[in-house]
Amino acid sequence: MKPHPLIHAVFGHFHNLNLIFLLDDLRIGRTAKGAWTSGKLLCPVAHGLRAGQLVDDLHGLSQSADLGRACDYAARHLGAEPVRVYQFVELWDAQQFPSDWLVRQLEELWEERLADAEAVQELLTGQAAAPDQSTALEMVLDVDGGLGWAC
Repeated sequence: MKPHPLIHAVFGHFHNLNLIFLLDDLRIGRTAKGAWTSGKLLCPVAHGLRAGQLVDDLHGLSQSADLGRACDYAARHLGAEPVRVYQFVELWDAQQFPSDWLVRQLEELWEERLADAEAVQELLTGQAAAPDQSTALEMVLDVDGGLGWAC
């Protein structure tokens, strides 16, 4: 099963470690709703920001500006579309879906990543295991006896 397009659009930009921490926090009920931060809790979107200062900036921005501007700020730092971040935050804060649904969606996203990584690993391993097969680049000796690449 593929993750919902909204979930993929927002959380597909997370680094692996951020995604793992978010999954863990969701499973134990340690995420904020209705705010980017609440004490030590973070909104699921805020889990994807790469630095604590960005979360502080986002929190401050949400105090002085509308939700759209705060979502735009978060989206720019995540690499996501602002409208998709806004849609997720609105739905999350309105409690339109439970945490366990989001966990399942993020687990699907994680499984996609694992499958992609395994496919790439197989390609890399397959090429490394069979260097005699024709490839786009072949290593050759140049006229000076050094190594070079030929297309």
